[in-house]
Amino acid sequence: MGRKKKNSDDSKFEYSKTKSFENLEVVQQMALNRKGKDDEVNPDISLFLKAEELKGKLCGLYSDKDKPNLNINIMGSVKINGKELEILAGDEIITERQND
Repeated sequence: MGRKKKNSDDSKFEYSKTKSFENLEVVQQMALNRKGKDDEVNPDISLFLKAEELKGKLCGLYSDKDKPNLNINIMGSVKINGKELEILAGDEIITERQND
């Protein structure tokens, strides 16, 4: 059997965070400028807020998964005959957390 050629239309399906963010901004403007009866401006706040939430998720401001709580037991220092022992057991503990 011969190999099938890849479809050259793959470029149609390229999508990026930037493009998605721009589309959500357009949706927000449409929600704010929505007109109701008699051509009065009647913003759709729920649609605006939904787009804002999606933009935040896209930028990583919200997490869909709960971050696990880390319980760490730290053993105090041990001294024998005035000499402090350094105990190397388990994994290294990272005490600083990086800001997201």
